[in-house]
Amino acid sequence: MDEKIVYEKHPVTAERKAELRQKGYKIIDAKFAPDDYKHPEPMKKGASGGDKPSKGLRIEEIKVKLTEKGITFDDNAERPALAELLDKPQE
Repeated sequence: MDEKIVYEKHPVTAERKAELRQKGYKIIDAKFAPDDYKHPEPMKKGASGGDKPSKGLRIEEIKVKLTEKGITFDDNAERPALAELLDKPQE
């Protein structure tokens, strides 16, 4: 049987871990996810972190949104750093 892998932003809550493991997933930190990764088990709305602007976006999509909002970023930054910029409430 092939092991199913899910990339999830860490830390992962115990409840979320149990939910994913019950479905047969091995959980790996989202910072290691490939650029074209699509999450097979998105978090339900209202769950912690489930409604962040960067959720489900690839690096290039995050860069476009940051540019649209006029937020400067390092073009060589990795996805977690870019997602943090996009998800941070703007003042």
